[in-house]
Amino acid sequence: MNAAKANTKQRVQFDFSPEALKRLEDLKEHIDASTKAEVIRNALKIYEWFVIQIDPEYVIEVQDKAGKTVFRIPARVLLS
Repeated sequence: MNAAKANTKQRVQFDFSPEALKRLEDLKEHIDASTKAEVIRNALKIYEWFVIQIDPEYVIEVQDKAGKTVFRIPARVLLS
């Protein structure tokens, strides 16, 4: 097997504002990810699921442990 077939990863480069880079680094620490790329891969999985599964007319609701709504947002806000 040659080296090109063995390495199936491709490098992708992003430009982040200082604020966005800080958010990425903070998330990396918060979830104890080993790399910023791991954070991006996880975010992509979640966003992909969201786009495929959630209808833009849905309302997303977050509840606390007691079932009380603490946050509501129309899904279309996150899909635009």
